[in-house]
Amino acid sequence: MLQKSKKKEPSASSSLTAGLFQTPFYPLSYIKVLIQIGHEPLPPFKSRSIFGREQFFYPNNFSYMRYVYSVEGIAGLYRGLGMKIISQSVATYVYDSVNVMLDESVDQEQSVEKKDKNEDKIAVFIKQTSKELTARCWGVIFSHPFHVMGLRCMAQFIGGETAYSSWNPFHNIAEIYRGEGIQGFFSGLIPRILFEASTIALTSSLAYLIKNYVYEDKEIDALIDLFSSLIANSVTYPLSLVSSISCISGSSIMAARPPRMALYASWIDVFKHLYDTNQLKRGSSSFFRVYQPIESPMGGFSLGLGTVRRLD
Repeated sequence: MLQKSKKKEPSASSSLTAGLFQTPFYPLSYIKVLIQIGHEPLPPFKSRSIFGREQFFYPNNFSYMRYVYSVEGIAGLYRGLGMKIISQSVATYVYDSVNVMLDESVDQEQSVEKKDKNEDKIAVFIKQTSKELTARCWGVIFSHPFHVMGLRCMAQFIGGETAYSSWNPFHNIAEIYRGEGIQGFFSGLIPRILFEASTIALTSSLAYLIKNYVYEDKEIDALIDLFSSLIANSVTYPLSLVSSISCISGSSIMAARPPRMALYASWIDVFKHLYDTNQLKRGSSSFFRVYQPIESPMGGFSLGLGTVRRLD
């Protein structure tokens, strides 16, 4: 009984705090989404890479942020903030709730069967990783409809629309259900779950291998975790990109229609198109964003300010 009383119970206040924590960094997340869906309003410029080679680059994310500010002011940098707060709060609450349930299940098993003090490290690693995967994926599933609403609010910047509200989820629910039915609330869910699951699995596995077989120094465990997370996120980033595009695809806003975006049948089509056009890393970098022509659904290449037709 004493052990159970010490457990952290999920609360609405702590979950809301986690959601509000997104506010200071929200403009950067917003700009990243606009880049992910291929909106490049600023022209590329010629410069030299770190290796001295002349290349064309897109302006960095802070220049992009200044552009959005010049168009819509400070409020424009927070399009979709309300949906982001709700999404993160719901995800945190579900994540904490599932963790508590899983802990209680483990306690019941241990009360029947005495735990081996010398339990194999790999078995402990598998249990901890499985627990994290389960809790995180359930959080993603329950919060995903609000995640979709938030991304579509952001994408409205491209067409200057107001179909989706940044603060009224009931208006957004009606808008999505009217246009796409129930499935619209879960657009992009599968690649998002794959992204979360593969990132957790890769991060945990890499950290486990380094800590146990390469450098067994507890003092740098935090650095190892950070390094593992950076590597994993870099590898799994294409799934995050595919999810963002899939969440917006299928809606009635300008950003989801030709010539801004191709019409995709599924998230697999999104992945194939990005792979064929060498765009799977689009939006992954905030600086030194190498210019790559984005193929337009109309048969040319989008430069952000227009379309350049092929000469052949």
